[in-house]
Amino acid sequence: MNTISNEIWKDNRNYQGFEQRAYRFTDEMRPMFFNWLGIDKNSTVLDAGCGTGVFARYLANGLDKGHITGFDISEFFIAYGRERLKELNLSGKVTLEVDDGFNLRYADDTFDAVTNYTYIGVLSDKEAGMKELIRVCKPGRTVSCVIATMDAPNIWWPGDYPIEGGGELSRLLRLESDIYHKFVWESTARDYKQDGEWGGLQYPKLFDVCGLSEIRMHPYAYLMDYNDSQLPLEYRKNLLIEETESEMGYITWRYNDKKSIYNAHGFSDKESERLIELMKLKLGYLRGHFGEDKSFEWRGGFNYIVTGKKL
Repeated sequence: MNTISNEIWKDNRNYQGFEQRAYRFTDEMRPMFFNWLGIDKNSTVLDAGCGTGVFARYLANGLDKGHITGFDISEFFIAYGRERLKELNLSGKVTLEVDDGFNLRYADDTFDAVTNYTYIGVLSDKEAGMKELIRVCKPGRTVSCVIATMDAPNIWWPGDYPIEGGGELSRLLRLESDIYHKFVWESTARDYKQDGEWGGLQYPKLFDVCGLSEIRMHPYAYLMDYNDSQLPLEYRKNLLIEETESEMGYITWRYNDKKSIYNAHGFSDKESERLIELMKLKLGYLRGHFGEDKSFEWRGGFNYIVTGKKL
């Protein structure tokens, strides 16, 4: 068993990266999720590799007498997630624990349903991780993986902000994103010691190899429109500012980390520096004009869920 991914994730503290996922799950989608994931209002559910607990909280809001247990290898994620549970009055419905996904503390056949959002994909040994999740699921119940596939990049309109260089900003953002998805991502995944044998598109076969039956796939999409008047203005403003700040840091990090790959495909220090400069201009504009802005930035993506029954 290759457990090296535990060491990679133990010290991760990218709280924003997890919390920003919240808009991907809406109240309207919850009945569909419950149906596919084999959950009812009274289920005991395991959320594997839960990070700060965003998906666990989402599921918990649909429970009556049920309970969600989430685990993660990072004590920092779990500590942050516990504070969020207190803020949202969900501590009675969700328990977050530090645990090793390759050697869980739970007894065989403990949970009514076992799920995760993108957890299996970051493991150095996907088969071992899956088999441990299956072990703690009750016979006849559903084990599932929610997958954000890199084979279907996000759909994104970066807005037409009335700032100097707005068109250039859109061009550079798309150029960086295209290079990242086409050429950089696989190299980054190897650095994170992720299992290269089982890609996201192969999960149905992975489920079969691990002994699950009645394997099915379920597609769904998500979308965030930052001009959606049905959502609170401050929520939309804060989310877009946080995402832009986070994106600036992430773009800077991955460019510096994989500079040779970017340079080989037409993205140099000049483009990188100009992109960050323009993103800072965008941030200044957002802070002062978001309420009346009509740039209609939005983003969405295609995800899918693989489910199987434990024999």
